[in-house]
Amino acid sequence: MRVRELLRKPKTIVKVGEWKTGKMTRNAFPLSRTRNFVLGVRWTWRVDILDVEGVECRLLTAFEPSKHTFVAWLSYQRGPAYVVAARLEFHGHEPGLHCHASCYDLDELPAGIVKPFGTRRVPPYGKLHRRLTYQMSESSALSTSFKFFGINAPPEGAML
Repeated sequence: MRVRELLRKPKTIVKVGEWKTGKMTRNAFPLSRTRNFVLGVRWTWRVDILDVEGVECRLLTAFEPSKHTFVAWLSYQRGPAYVVAARLEFHGHEPGLHCHASCYDLDELPAGIVKPFGTRRVPPYGKLHRRLTYQMSESSALSTSFKFFGINAPPEGAML
């Protein structure tokens, strides 16, 4: 399955994450048995656990207001490790909201790596971007993340 196919598939929220501020715990967004991704103390973040046709995915949504930075990363479980399939990002030093993803099959992407070889930026650096302003709150970050990754509704009884 390619990344584009994964993004189009329906996703169900298995476990709703809670917004947290401060350094991430080591097991919040694992990459492999020995590698984890950890954000620093100034970030506001959450990790939602999703189901895509019986496979666990994790969606990290985070923002850091003082640096005008936003990230939404989707990881796909493959065996005991995770493959970072796509990254939606906004950086204060780069123009606009953009995505980093690969055209390769998910089985060909290395697990446990944030930026695998062959990842492309869409739209390319220096090209037209539709969203150039940064205004992030918990609700706008979550809405941007859920809209991009195709998550339509929370599970029954959950509040966003």
